[in-house]
Amino acid sequence: MQCYQQLFSPVRVGTMTLKNRIVMPAMETHLGDHEGFVTGEVISYYRHRARGGAALLIFENTGVHLSGRVNKGMVCIYDDKYIPGFKKLTDAVHAEGGKIAIQLSHAGRQTLSDFTGSQPVAPSPIPCPVLREEPRELTASDISELVEAFARGALRAQQAGADAVEIHMAHGYLVTQFLSPYSNQRTDRYGGSTENRCRFSVEILKRTRELVGTEFPVLCRISADEYVAGGLEINEAKKIAVILEKNGADAINVSACNYESSYLNMPAYYRQEGCFVHLAREVKKCVSVPVGTVGRIRRAAMAEEILQRGDADLICMGRVLIADPYLPRKVEKGEEDDIRVCLSCNRCIESIASGKIVCAVNPDLGKEDSSGGTPASAKKKVLIVGGGPAGMQAAVIAAQRGHEVTLIDREGELGGQLFAAGAPPCKEPIIEFKEYLEREVRKHRMQVELGKEITAQDILSRRPDAVVIAAGCIHLFPEIPGVREANAYTVKDAFRNVEKLGNKVAVIGGGPEGAELADFLVEKGKKVSVVEMRRLVGLGLPSGVRQLLETRLKDRGVECILRAKVVEFQKKAVIIEDKKTGKRALEGFDSIVVAILHKNNDLLFKELEGKVTELFIIGDAKEPRLIKEAVAEGDAVARTL
Repeated sequence: MQCYQQLFSPVRVGTMTLKNRIVMPAMETHLGDHEGFVTGEVISYYRHRARGGAALLIFENTGVHLSGRVNKGMVCIYDDKYIPGFKKLTDAVHAEGGKIAIQLSHAGRQTLSDFTGSQPVAPSPIPCPVLREEPRELTASDISELVEAFARGALRAQQAGADAVEIHMAHGYLVTQFLSPYSNQRTDRYGGSTENRCRFSVEILKRTRELVGTEFPVLCRISADEYVAGGLEINEAKKIAVILEKNGADAINVSACNYESSYLNMPAYYRQEGCFVHLAREVKKCVSVPVGTVGRIRRAAMAEEILQRGDADLICMGRVLIADPYLPRKVEKGEEDDIRVCLSCNRCIESIASGKIVCAVNPDLGKEDSSGGTPASAKKKVLIVGGGPAGMQAAVIAAQRGHEVTLIDREGELGGQLFAAGAPPCKEPIIEFKEYLEREVRKHRMQVELGKEITAQDILSRRPDAVVIAAGCIHLFPEIPGVREANAYTVKDAFRNVEKLGNKVAVIGGGPEGAELADFLVEKGKKVSVVEMRRLVGLGLPSGVRQLLETRLKDRGVECILRAKVVEFQKKAVIIEDKKTGKRALEGFDSIVVAILHKNNDLLFKELEGKVTELFIIGDAKEPRLIKEAVAEGDAVARTL
């Protein structure tokens, strides 16, 4: 067992003592209601992360003023009516031995009038480059009103039993907009010099102290680099940190980015682990209060190294605690192999754009109190066909509930589509997740049969009580002339037979599979051309992930031919057609890979319909989709058995 001496040592933040250095940073969940109230789902989510052992939970982006709602899922604290809900939340966290801070925020120009009911406001009338709605410039009177709103929000948090507050001065929201020359072009006492641009944040800190006193910790989260031309950079961020400490900040939580650079702010698997630690290291050199760091810190070993080097005092672990709220407890007990792996896929970020937060690997998210391996009322003989993520998740939960489980797969190893999904560069977390599921399968001592193509008759002869079909999808070539004569490869075959592809490869279909295969092949030294009918490659990936992949392909010299349709395959060539140039040949390929069509594999399901008492179909066998649907369906079906 590895020793994490620093990670599990206590630390003081103002008057608050934390039992370890693990902090869950503020992350939106949209589990509140549309009026901004804390709900039972919110309380369940935070209760379990407190139970999981993180020392401090920072409650998500909370609105201090109606004009600052960032979206309709934002929880609010701009009125006393919100205090009772927060009191239930803080009581639940405290009952689990945790501490909680409320992050106080105002969107400024990074919102829309649809969310606020009025024109967005900002230090200067400069639209957010992403949302593009022109904001109204705040008057001196407006600024005073918002200073009071932040301070009153802090007082309400204190009255609700919170252990601290965090003033959100990062990610391009209102306070950042004042701090940054990128968004603040005022010529009055709130603009110009660093000191003037800090005036709004300083007034918030001072007024907050007047209301909550000196014994209530106040943290500040800053973007130490906005990663945009003309924005905040580390040298000025260090000056800002000194000013904040001087005026009452008890800790500085160092983050980065704004909306324009948000694809970097939630670092996907293409970004280096610990990608923002260097910013915290620089800030820590110039302040004496505790400094927090963030940025794809997935492993306890990395967290310990950061602390041992003195780069930071607090380790913010975000998405990994979405994937597994019990990570801190498991690390402390030496059970790291039991940690459910975060994929850094950003499906969680994507999900809140249209509803409540969802995790690709954690189907319990947001409903932790109502889930769990409830023992089955009667033991059943359960046969699961298919050892991909859907089948393995179903098998594990069914076994946990006390059923006799047999898991069968036609391949010689478990994993299904996870092998190909985890093969491209930087996607090692998917292979780690595959290995995690395999360990869970082995732990529950079920019968596993590999390399076996099972028939409907074989299944019936075993007399199972329940059958779950998770047989994945069938890879199909499109009905385009010449495709069979061209000896084209499927994506799966291309990953497994890369040495046979030759030097020059055409990838037909630039969706996620095709684009990631191109990235894989170019890393293997191949010259790759991608043909895609749509206007962009990688469509179907979360926006930020797609942007990073698109940049990788461009930087590595992959030829992406967009808005083009393949109308004929030939040996070593394809004929494409587009509106600008009509038909033309792309020639000289050593091999062609087709990344277009998948069909659900429901043949066994249809053969067994009406012959098995309990019959289910899940994952790609039901409909080709993503890991998150496969895991969720496997989990849900197993809980009904």
